[in-house]
Parts: sequence; C-alpha cells; structure tokens
Amino acid sequence: MAAAREDALILFEESAGAILQSLEPRERQQLLRRMVHALRRSQVRRMTAQTDPDGLPWPKRKPRKARQPVTRPIRFLYNKGGQTRVAEMRSWRRDGPMVIGYDKEAGGIRTFRRDRIARHIPPEGGSVDPGALDGSLWNERGKLKAVGRKMFLKLKTGRNLTAGADTGAAWVSFTSRAQRLAAVHHYGLRDRVAKGGPEVDYPQRELLGYSQADKEALLDMLLQHVAQPR
Repeated sequence: MAAAREDALILFEESAGAILQSLEPRERQQLLRRMVHALRRSQVRRMTAQTDPDGLPWPKRKPRKARQPVTRPIRFLYNKGGQTRVAEMRSWRRDGPMVIGYDKEAGGIRTFRRDRIARHIPPEGGSVDPGALDGSLWNERGKLKAVGRKMFLKLKTGRNLTAGADTGAAWVSFTSRAQRLAAVHHYGLRDRVAKGGPEVDYPQRELLGYSQADKEALLDMLLQHVAQPR
C-alpha cells in the first residue's frame, strides 16, 4: 500500500511542474509563496523535534564533563515563594539548571534554581561586583540570556532561516550570517568549538530537507489550488 502511494506521488510530482507553469505568473508566485512558507514551518517543527528528514533522531550532544566546585564567592538575590532573600556562597558548583553550594546566609548546603536568581550583588564586604555567575541567566550586560537544552534555537528563527518565492522558483534557506554554522552541522564538518579553540569533528545533523510528509503536503496544496473554481 505504501509502495503504491509512493509510486502515485512520483507520477504526480512529474506533472506538478507542468501544472505550475500553466498558472499566470502572479498566481504562480502567490501559490509558491504559500507553499514555501508551509515548508519552512515544517522545517522548524522538525528542527525543534531534533530529527532528520527521514525521521531519525539527531546524534545527541556529548555530555559535559562534571564541573568542579568554584571558589570564587557569589552573592545574589533569590526569588522563592513570592519572597526575595540574599544568598551568599563561597564554594559552589553548577548542576544543569541548579547551583549547589554552602549558603553562608542559611548556614548549610543549599540548592538554587538558576532561573530564580534575580540579580548578582557584591559579596559581603566586597567593593566590586563579581559579575554574573558563569552560565547563569544573566550576561555581563545584565541582559537575560536565551535558555534551553535543545540545539540550534537561534538558527530556526526568522532572522536566520528565511523563505521566499518568485515566478520561477521557491526556496527555504539560511541567511548569509548563519550559512557557515548551518553547513558545519548539516554536513558533519570539522570546525573550531570557539574562536581560537581546538577543532572537532561534528556529527551530521540534517537541518533542511524534504520528508515524505512534506512532499505530500505541498502537492496537496497544489491540488487544492487548481481544484478551486475559476
């Protein structure tokens, strides 16, 4: 049954180009624009699901090495239960979304959720703000960082992944600012983990591509369009 459906889809794909060419240029461009924006939404959903076009999951990120306790003192305002209190730690470590260490204010080991840290303040007796906790929600400018464990959160935004169409073609592509990074991961190339850092071989994670469901959805849009009364 599936093979027969695939054969029928191939035959219809061969006719799709002729059907599109039979449309007036303005009508064709409008239809292509709707189709390609639907395709872009599909690509974003698949990237969010972290899968290749064939449905296989992407290779997982390598687990990070366990972090050693940090001796730099930190002090911050912590929100919990609608109240804000001061927490100060001399020895601490990050554990995913948590910060664990000896809280001087509480007199014992405490665990804090990083997303509840309102802001960092100078340690008691200190005259200089030590800055944001490494890996916290706040950067050195006091701006809230984007958080999430999924890969390529920024690549799939409208700023980096675009779609468009003219009378002769339609496309979904990464902008020039994102193309190099996207290519490294899409093809599984070798690149530096950071500027001036070591080079590593990245596993292949196909970011863009047609799935069977994509093809069927686009062809269905074409059929619905030509079936409309003129």
